[in-house]
Amino acid sequence: MPHTRHQPEVSIVVINWEGEEWLARCLSSLQLSARHAGRSHELIVVDDASTDGSVALVRERFPKVTLLANPHNRGFAWSVNRAVLAARGRLVVLCNNDLVAREEFVGELLAPFDGELSDRLFAVSARTMGWYDGKPNQLCMGAVWKGGRVTPAWSDPESVAPCLFVQAGAAAYRRDQWMRLGGLASIYEPGYWEDYDLSWRAAKAGLEQVYAPKALALHVGGGSMRKRYGHEGVERMKARNHLLFEIANLTSPLLLAEWSARVPLHVARRLPYYRRGLLMAAPRLAAALARRRSLPRVVPDSELLDRTRHFTPSY
Repeated sequence: MPHTRHQPEVSIVVINWEGEEWLARCLSSLQLSARHAGRSHELIVVDDASTDGSVALVRERFPKVTLLANPHNRGFAWSVNRAVLAARGRLVVLCNNDLVAREEFVGELLAPFDGELSDRLFAVSARTMGWYDGKPNQLCMGAVWKGGRVTPAWSDPESVAPCLFVQAGAAAYRRDQWMRLGGLASIYEPGYWEDYDLSWRAAKAGLEQVYAPKALALHVGGGSMRKRYGHEGVERMKARNHLLFEIANLTSPLLLAEWSARVPLHVARRLPYYRRGLLMAAPRLAAALARRRSLPRVVPDSELLDRTRHFTPSY
């Protein structure tokens, strides 16, 4: 598996499913960015049982890339956890297959780990812009308590700033802390909110996370997932996993009481995709409650939400 005799400082991981049309641009851009950063690195692709030409593309055009091919489709969380377990770097950069990194991406993403927060820093989130429209689609993410729900919120700082949520499609993590926290949870499969769940757990454990706006990449956004599940399927999945996140992570009795009281109101109001998401979440309720019982309790919910109370709600 190793490509050099030396231990790499960083492992760059790309998770792929049916991404042949994007994968070459993604891998080429990451190779160039890593070289520009001057960091010793390895590049790992986990292919989640693609039926297109993705595997052949990696083998033929990127022979130095470590290819881990799942024999069966296992979903995003399982594939990421497999890659992080196999990674040899102290730091792990996770990237979606429809990401095209700018030259400074890797260097800016890793720079905060060399700073004064290095001992407590768990993750660094990048800035991504839409491939087609150039509009921001990943900024400095936090959460606000709105209508009895944990609602994602954003800000747009020009320099490195604290954040609450780190999006795993364009981010760097300390591998040792990732392993201690248990990685991405399977209850969210096949995808969405599992990276926010991990971010919340890290923050509850007292670890720091920051946003690096100069770590810039272009991103198609939901390419593989929308290809497989369609717009409606993705929106229902997001609604289900939003609910599972709240069940698995809220520990404040006051917040839980308000959350519970609002459930019938949201159903009555026909909140978009909420009712269907609630039905889809029911079979995973026991697993979500079990995950809550293992949640670190160093930092209370109210303090986490207070940190980003000035952010703008995403919806």
